[in-house]
Amino acid sequence: MTLSSERPWQQHFPKQLIEQPFGKQPLAQHLTELLQHAVTHYAKQPAFSIVLANGFSQTLNYQQIEHSANHLANFLQHTWQLQAGDVIGIQLPNSLHYPIAVLACWKIGVIISNINPLYTARELEYQLSDTQAKALIVSDLFLDTFEKVIKQQPQLAQLKLLTASLSDFFPAPIQQQLAQHLREQAKQQQRCSTPSLPFERFEAALAQGAALAPYRPQQHATAVYQYTGGTTGRSKGAIISHQNLIHLIAMMTHYLEAYKRPIDHQQCILTAIPLYHIFAFTVNFLSFMQAGGHNVLIPSPRPMHNLKPAFEQFNITWLTGVDTLYAGLLAEEWFVNHPPQLNCAIAGGTALRPSTAERWTQIVGPILEGYGMTETSCAALLHPPLDPIRRGSIGFPFQGSNIKIIDDQGQELGINQAGELCVQGPHIVTAYLNRDAESQETFIDGWLHTGDIAKIDAEGFCYILDRKKDMVLVSGFNVYPNEVEAVLMLHPHIREAAVIAVDDPQTGEAVKAFIATEQSIAPEELMAHCRHHLTAYKVPKYIEVLAELPKSTVGKILRAELRQRKQHAKSA
Repeated sequence: MTLSSERPWQQHFPKQLIEQPFGKQPLAQHLTELLQHAVTHYAKQPAFSIVLANGFSQTLNYQQIEHSANHLANFLQHTWQLQAGDVIGIQLPNSLHYPIAVLACWKIGVIISNINPLYTARELEYQLSDTQAKALIVSDLFLDTFEKVIKQQPQLAQLKLLTASLSDFFPAPIQQQLAQHLREQAKQQQRCSTPSLPFERFEAALAQGAALAPYRPQQHATAVYQYTGGTTGRSKGAIISHQNLIHLIAMMTHYLEAYKRPIDHQQCILTAIPLYHIFAFTVNFLSFMQAGGHNVLIPSPRPMHNLKPAFEQFNITWLTGVDTLYAGLLAEEWFVNHPPQLNCAIAGGTALRPSTAERWTQIVGPILEGYGMTETSCAALLHPPLDPIRRGSIGFPFQGSNIKIIDDQGQELGINQAGELCVQGPHIVTAYLNRDAESQETFIDGWLHTGDIAKIDAEGFCYILDRKKDMVLVSGFNVYPNEVEAVLMLHPHIREAAVIAVDDPQTGEAVKAFIATEQSIAPEELMAHCRHHLTAYKVPKYIEVLAELPKSTVGKILRAELRQRKQHAKSA
């Protein structure tokens, strides 16, 4: 017998989970059915609200989301002539545009590819090219990056362009005030707010679509190309299907309902983490939409004071986030003095620090830690709301899925033996886009090999011990050393470079770079070089210069030795 066959975690499952196995109820065939269910049962209930830092807010109900998504689908299919299987990049902050854009694409079989709005031109160009995107929906706050891409890669000027503004959807007086503020802000920062290429504005596209013939519903098996980091230094697009996401949502909600933490139409979730990240995309956006819940969107959660108007205006009952979000809220006097009454708080993306968990529990209530990856369509394990909570544990896999721990030879290990965590289930993707070799290494006989070192105790609680991969988790975002090292090596005076993770009180982990140089480089010059090529969270926070980096007999840089160094890091 093995742990994966014995499943010791089931001894803690509520009676409901044992008596009502997952998979007995028919599931949706396509994610647009989740919206249809919400519109049928909760048409006039608030679906999505946006709350700006100045307190301005706007809400759309499920019927309004449906109408807008239909109008945009009309426009995309009839005016832009997009077909099922085409790809649209969506580069938006949390906003009312986001759910409308995603649902409109899915209605006509278009695959979406979420793009971090803070990507540099290099990162944006790579993802657009790798997906062979036909169009880009982008916030006008980030148009400068796309303009740089076009200058470097003129062939991408063929992309159809739809721009969105945070002033959209607000009543005319507020819209004019916000638009003026955004124009002044762009001017001060010397950013363009109007592209030099042909484009359509989001609200104009909705208006055009309203006058067009209804779209012809189309379906495609793939829902999203969701990019994750890669050990080769290049991002990989996980091919996530509609069925992957539908099964994950069903398994997770089934699990939470059994533990009396339902996601239903009475719940209101605060979405401060970005919707383009798989965590918020699946849990906040899709799971709450299928239940008819209310989603409160924060475009920019920094500084943390930006969240105060949302807590003041809405009865927040659910919260998801990474450790730094919870720690940041606990540092705010206004939050600590008036903590919300939450039904559930879930931490993921990076390890939850014990100090954060303990203080949050004292002031707000229980906080549950989960584990997942892009390759698991978000979640894979979640600590249930038991008393007491096993601190440091990521809990159990959902019913309908399975886990095992293996050694380097692929043999399954037993209780409290450390090895690589593998996950199996209908929520696991099967391949990366354009990455056959890496797909074969990661997805083996129906099991996802996570690259994370874990153990399972006698009661079935799982613990992550370390990462087999060298990934750095900065505020829950993956940073892969090879990518940063490749950028560092672009500098003409850097001879060698290696990157590791170091503990950081603000972001959980930070990027530290070790370099060997041909001649002295000013820190300011090196940081400017990195910022030109990397998103801010990937830029090294610490840099240490060595005469030579430690290497193996075959010339491979030994990151393990660098981690053991006791020398004080030089802050960049």
